Amino acid sequence: MNKKVYWIIGVIIIFTGGVFGTVKYQQHQAKERERISWLAPHYNDSKDYILLSTDVDKLNDKQEKKFYGIARGVIESENPDISFTNLDDYSLFVKKAVGKHNYYIKYVCENPTTKLRFETTAKVTLKKESLKGTNKFDYWDYESDLDDY
Repeated sequence: MNKKVYWIIGVIIIFTGGVFGTVKYQQHQAKERERISWLAPHYNDSKDYILLSTDVDKLNDKQEKKFYGIARGVIESENPDISFTNLDDYSLFVKKAVGKHNYYIKYVCENPTTKLRFETTAKVTLKKESLKGTNKFDYWDYESDLDDY
């Protein structure tokens, strides 16, 4: 075979390898962005930061949804008889508290029929950095208006 054929085959191999490498790299980047989107913000930080309030929103939708779930989980741990079928989420305040893995949560829910609002506050320590899947946590300094509901 002449040199021209070898050059053409070489260029095709390099081009194919480049395309394949680019596709694999983009797939890896997409998986990494997905993984990062589930991480609890400032998990290993010892300082405090406001993450979600009426003025601040530093949580993505996945993180916000999970913190709502954690707030409800704290309430259900204290009051197993509480049913959220007749309560709507009203507001959520999330602050990264001092100390690693610690968060302060203020959750307000509302009975849509009576328009009564119930506030719950707790400090939570997350067991793992990822919020994906089932979340294990410890909580303390729990206070809730739902105790009288």
